[in-house]
Amino acid sequence: MPIALLASLPADRVRASSADAIRRRALERLYERRDVVEDVIRSLENYAQCHKARRAPCIEFSAARKCS
Repeated sequence: MPIALLASLPADRVRASSADAIRRRALERLYERRDVVEDVIRSLENYAQCHKARRAPCIEFSAARKCS
């Protein structure tokens, strides 16, 4: 908002508009962080999926004693 308009507005309205701007910017930062977190999660899932295929297959193993 231009300075000339700010001077003609009541003080409460100026504070409210600046508080709204602060909240709006904080919300933008949260969305940016959420996007970054989603990218990291997607990358980790892809990494896990790629390495899962490289692992040796599981075998049955038991340390229990078997008597006949």
